[in-house]
Amino acid sequence: MMQIQEILIIQNAHESYGISTESINQISRVPDLMPLPLRPSGVRGLCSVGGNVVSMVDMNLLLNLQEVDLSVNKSRIISLNDELASNTLLVSDVYNTVEIEQANIDYLDNTDDSVIAIYKYNDLLIQVLSLEKLFLRMNKVNIPTKEVVTGKIKDNSVREEESSRFLIFSMSNEKYALEIDYLQEIILADSEFTEVAGSSDELIGLITLREELLIVIDLRIYYGFEAKKSEENRILVISYDGKKIGLYIDSIIDIKNFYKRNVEYMNDTFEGNKIAGVIHDEKYLISFFNEQLILEILKANDAFVQSGVKNEKSDENDEYALEVIVFKLGKKEYAFDIECVDEIIDIVASTEVAFTDNAIDGIINIRGQIVTTISLFHKLNLETVINEDSKIIVCNINDNRIGFVVDSVSDILTVKEEDVKEEHDGYFENILHLDDGKRLVLSMDIDKIVAKEKADA
Repeated sequence: MMQIQEILIIQNAHESYGISTESINQISRVPDLMPLPLRPSGVRGLCSVGGNVVSMVDMNLLLNLQEVDLSVNKSRIISLNDELASNTLLVSDVYNTVEIEQANIDYLDNTDDSVIAIYKYNDLLIQVLSLEKLFLRMNKVNIPTKEVVTGKIKDNSVREEESSRFLIFSMSNEKYALEIDYLQEIILADSEFTEVAGSSDELIGLITLREELLIVIDLRIYYGFEAKKSEENRILVISYDGKKIGLYIDSIIDIKNFYKRNVEYMNDTFEGNKIAGVIHDEKYLISFFNEQLILEILKANDAFVQSGVKNEKSDENDEYALEVIVFKLGKKEYAFDIECVDEIIDIVASTEVAFTDNAIDGIINIRGQIVTTISLFHKLNLETVINEDSKIIVCNINDNRIGFVVDSVSDILTVKEEDVKEEHDGYFENILHLDDGKRLVLSMDIDKIVAKEKADA
């Protein structure tokens, strides 16, 4: 066990506790508490600290003691570092900070207990706590939820699991999903198609995409759906094993992470159903496909795919600078680097939090996680307009999930290096010259937006 060098002593009634100062960011008075419905055991609610919305965890409740009295002047909150930075610890009374004399501390061997050492300080016996183990008491207490899948009750109490990211789209009012690893970009479906003689019914034709011919398959016809034209129609550009193909679909719905336990493969019935499996998403079942279906489509149209190259350039010679997700605010288009994007969700009402910056819309609950939402309208001095197409783009910034409200999501694109022009102005880092320079998109630096947010708070 690593030796503890310094502790903060916390007193509660007749007991004294200590926590390593390495875990502590700052100590402050207790701010206004915003209650949180259905909160985990030990959590009193939410509060604003330094412009950030964090959970207020009552140390007494985690120790099975009477909760801290917020009306007492001695009560304090302790802001934490590293993995616990999204929480603040509510305590009854902060006593003192002392350096540890190793001769007076006894480290305990019990790895399951949150008390990891006993320190003798003057006439006090200090119980030194491991915050990581103490917080496990909060995480282990969940509101039990059950989901019935294929006749069996499925346990959803696991908190940390491996997940995969999918693009969710619609065809004839049905939801389908594609693992995003195979998606190179999404383009508008308003291209002019060159028909291919002797092709199958679902093969729409060829389009020119950055000096290359791309074969486009109408995925709706492939699945037996009616092919209706709409402004929301998109073409998914899929790349697999060095080959590209376009899949024509009705509209884009979402980008979302799903736990592995919610992804059910159906390999035995793939050939008949043309799907790799289903995703259990709350109230819905979403059919998804992966490389197996892509390979089947490529094999069926191999002759056209091979002849679709207009020049001898290979993908290896193409220098792509970044992959972006394009969205609208007002009448202009902007972009985020897709590496920062966790998911896209439909607009939901946020809960306002007192004493926060004006650019913070509030907080929302996404599958049990509290996410702060920031108004890009406010940051760019635009009029806030929310409509049925509005989305929330949830980004992961330094392990913090932050949502940005936008008018609508347009495309996911891979941009060549030659089409990226640096633009270090305010919140922007690049100007993307799309469609041969006819379409200019400002690429935002999310880190600058958040850094500015903190500075303004």
